Amino acid sequence: MKDKIKKILELIKDNSFIEAKIICDNIKNKLDKNFEFINIHGYILFHLNDYQDAIKLWKKAIIIKPDYIFALNNLGNVYSKLNKHTEAIEFFKKALEIKPDYFEALFGISDVYFKIQNYKDALIHLNKSLKIKPNFLPVIKSKLHLLQVMDKKNDALKFLDEMINLTPDNAYLYNEKALILSQMDKQTEAINSYKSAYLIDPDYPFVLGNIVFDKLMNCEWHKIDEDFEEIIYKVKSEKQVADPLMISYICDSPSLQSKSAEIFVNFKKMGEHKNHLFPNVKQNEKINIGYYSADFRNHPVGHLISKTIELHDKSKFNLHGFYFGKKQKKDDIYYLRFKKAFDKFHDIANMSNEEIVNLSRNLKIDIAIDLMGHTGGFENRLEIFLYKCAPVQINFLGYPGTAGTDKMDYIIADKTVIDENDKKFYSEKIIFLPNSYQPSEKDRLISDIKLTKKELGLPENKFIFCCFNSNQKILKQALNLWVEILKQTPKSILWLLSKNKNFIKNLKEEFEKKNIKSERIIFSESIPLEKHLARIKFADLFLDTFPYNAHTTCSDSIWAGVPVLTKKGKSFHSRVASSLLRTSGLDELITNSDEEYIEKALKIANDEKYLKHLKDKLNTSRDTNPLFNSELYTRKLEEAYEIVLKKHIENQDPDDVYL
Repeated sequence: MKDKIKKILELIKDNSFIEAKIICDNIKNKLDKNFEFINIHGYILFHLNDYQDAIKLWKKAIIIKPDYIFALNNLGNVYSKLNKHTEAIEFFKKALEIKPDYFEALFGISDVYFKIQNYKDALIHLNKSLKIKPNFLPVIKSKLHLLQVMDKKNDALKFLDEMINLTPDNAYLYNEKALILSQMDKQTEAINSYKSAYLIDPDYPFVLGNIVFDKLMNCEWHKIDEDFEEIIYKVKSEKQVADPLMISYICDSPSLQSKSAEIFVNFKKMGEHKNHLFPNVKQNEKINIGYYSADFRNHPVGHLISKTIELHDKSKFNLHGFYFGKKQKKDDIYYLRFKKAFDKFHDIANMSNEEIVNLSRNLKIDIAIDLMGHTGGFENRLEIFLYKCAPVQINFLGYPGTAGTDKMDYIIADKTVIDENDKKFYSEKIIFLPNSYQPSEKDRLISDIKLTKKELGLPENKFIFCCFNSNQKILKQALNLWVEILKQTPKSILWLLSKNKNFIKNLKEEFEKKNIKSERIIFSESIPLEKHLARIKFADLFLDTFPYNAHTTCSDSIWAGVPVLTKKGKSFHSRVASSLLRTSGLDELITNSDEEYIEKALKIANDEKYLKHLKDKLNTSRDTNPLFNSELYTRKLEEAYEIVLKKHIENQDPDDVYL
């Protein structure tokens, strides 16, 4: 019998649970009073997802031996897995009454408290766990995640400093510290912490990309070209050097974009995921659509997609919103719009990826739409889609590029952002919408605040170039083009947005180096969208960035009647502005080279009639511009959903869809 028990333990060690169960079944009658064997048998059934029989065995074990803490702890774990939180806490507490320093029970109960949003007790038990195992990485990660959710960034930094003192050669700790510092807009400190991680381990996943991102956010361009070269070289060598979003800021290559996405997905997988067999969908029933995002709020994605959600045909579709972002302020009008627009709004921020997948499957979601892709930082939940939460999964809007996984069936695009010759760089099949892939809305809330140029710090008699893109999109290449334009239009200024003092100071210095006086570069801070829409009108021409174009900011400017000048590249992210302009009938503002970009900017700045023609065209066509026809857009999107689900029902492989 001892040999068989030894064999069972060896099989468990090798994760061979089916073989271990066969031996257990053969000997269980002879060991029906042996609580240790019964506990092992239950453990095997648990790993085979036979939770109810595992529970029966563990309860049998504690009847035989009521103070058997291993079975009590296992019952806590299985009830936690089943989201029966009261029962889980009960059994964990029983184990801790017997052994107060029982690490596994302390760690397990902290997770249950986290799930029910009892953050105070979760933190108490995590701290007790750390006293027992101060260097145990899963506990460190859990505490950091908890402090993030509680928005206690200063506490998280203090905790990380304590951990760094214990293990000063741990690159993970420096990387996490840098991530938090970056979220707190402490870019210089973040860069220093990233550099510490990089010095400890130059191949630490994605740390160089994070260093470069923070350099861009701070406009610290010293040796940044060398960083770009190293990143590109390492992506080509299939190294985990920068996430796909970071790559899109610095590269205009569909091939590199695709490769970086595949590298990132392989990093996220952490092992293969089992295939799931979804029940057959009945064609005559309403289609269950799930939209997944942390951005159902005052956020560029929220601004773009809200009207489409509101206009969905409720006679054909059941709409589920899965929200895993932070709790929102009660006055966030976009958050309130989303809560009202969805048939069901699921706040899933505190659920694990596995729990979200199970919820989606239980709700029988037919089509799952990922509105984030490779965006969102620590809030991102790409793993949900790697596990397959629905039979049809679609990459849409949040990230302008391929997901890099065969788990994502389709990407929503148009014929401008994805060229036919570039389809090979996408792991998904393409849904080509007839106009722009990007949703928008015509009737927007705009502030009635009376603004003046003087109040905005803008000169009265100067041509006002602007760019309202986020700081990390502004590279040396864009600055060099803007310098040439400003030099040849001496009665002009450039209007930008930033609240980052380091960025403002450093970018102005870069202009000074090129003999452009810093007073010609005027910065404003971000303000609520309804007020921003009111101030855009004071600009004359929006100068787009490259390779990462204006996306939502381009749509806003077109809506406000301000022409946008762009340069079309090769990648999705470098063609978005071209898509929006083409849909708006303004192909003349799409350029294909640096020289053409400069030439067109100068023509507009020096020709008042031409500028007036462009602005009049935008203002008079707003009501007829397909870009702002939300009803037409939504109907076409729904048509796409019906087509791809029909293909699935008929057991057809995903294929490109042209509408």
